[in-house]
Amino acid sequence: MLTEAAKQHVSEDRLEEFFSPGADAAYEISRGRKMDGGRYVFPVTLFEAGTGHRARPRVSQMIVVESSQNDWAVDRLP
Repeated sequence: MLTEAAKQHVSEDRLEEFFSPGADAAYEISRGRKMDGGRYVFPVTLFEAGTGHRARPRVSQMIVVESSQNDWAVDRLP
């Protein structure tokens, strides 16, 4: 589930591309830390196969917010 703010910044094509990167792609989500206002930030490393079949890491962040009791939404994708 995405927040309304995230939906405004990401197109459907970009979401589809993000969630189906290919057979040689991988990701790693590290331990998150709490921010203010029920938000958590998680470091994310995305690995995409480059030329010569060597994975290139791309470092980013994912922000998750508590949208209601026991319900969470992604506010920012890598």
